[in-house]
Amino acid sequence: MSQPDVSVLIVTYNSSHVIGACLSALGSAYEIIVYDNASSDETVTLIGQRFPSVRVMVGDRNLGFAAGVNRAAAVATGRNIMLLNPDAVIAAEDVRILAETVLSTHGGIVAPLIHTDDVRVAAAGRMPTAWAMATHYFGLSRLARGRRRLQGHYLLPSDIGADPVAVDWVTGACLMVDAQAWRRMGGLSERWFMYAEDIEFCWRMGRSGGAVLVEPRARARHLVGSSSNESVTETDSAWVLNLYDFYRTDLARSGLQRLWWGVVVGTGLAFRALVFRAQALRNPIAGHGRSAREFMHHSRAVFSSLTASVDGR
Repeated sequence: MSQPDVSVLIVTYNSSHVIGACLSALGSAYEIIVYDNASSDETVTLIGQRFPSVRVMVGDRNLGFAAGVNRAAAVATGRNIMLLNPDAVIAAEDVRILAETVLSTHGGIVAPLIHTDDVRVAAAGRMPTAWAMATHYFGLSRLARGRRRLQGHYLLPSDIGADPVAVDWVTGACLMVDAQAWRRMGGLSERWFMYAEDIEFCWRMGRSGGAVLVEPRARARHLVGSSSNESVTETDSAWVLNLYDFYRTDLARSGLQRLWWGVVVGTGLAFRALVFRAQALRNPIAGHGRSAREFMHHSRAVFSSLTASVDGR
């Protein structure tokens, strides 16, 4: 049996409402491995009935995203490894384009241009330095116009043209890497349950000499936050707290830089909350009020983490 060109790795958790569309788009040209994090819904049954060629590994508990990916990768046989969220959709032809482009990364990473409901930012960008976070949250990145110095943690759609663009990170919702490079890097870090592991992985890849690219010829669709069908009633700030942990541990060179990052990001998130609150006064039915509450929640979480780190010195 010939070696598959791509092994597609998908981690599911109560994903029965989205996994059908994800797997249908991929077709049967690639090896597909699903690691299920102990779903309580019909995810595993659905895959077995509708997609019998898909290999399903069923965990006995929810290990989180990175651990699930690493377990699926351990049995992958493809020349390339592609991470794919269950709530992301990419066609087989776009996977082929990524497999062709990954050769030019010299042991790095390539991702498609991902479309989400939030068209204001791209799912890729610059490392989360205090400056990159500030240019994003205070709106300076809108003045970048191709100037890297002003590009923020998240790139804007206008920063991506028709040709592959080099970035510092891409989202783990859909990315591809040469299997040898994956194993050389040891896969994803499992220090977090979910969030920031993709950025940290891209950071390690960049340090090893591999490029991180967005290939606009390949397109994917991502329903952000829809990988699980569980209703969420509380705002989860793990994404920014894990990002802060990554910055403090791996990027910051001094205690002052760690402190400054928390101040900049906490203030930037609060600034965004105020902007949304002002928009809510003009248009109360557009969801701006909810966004204002969420951003303020994230701001408080960052300042609480900052205070805890200062007190724990």
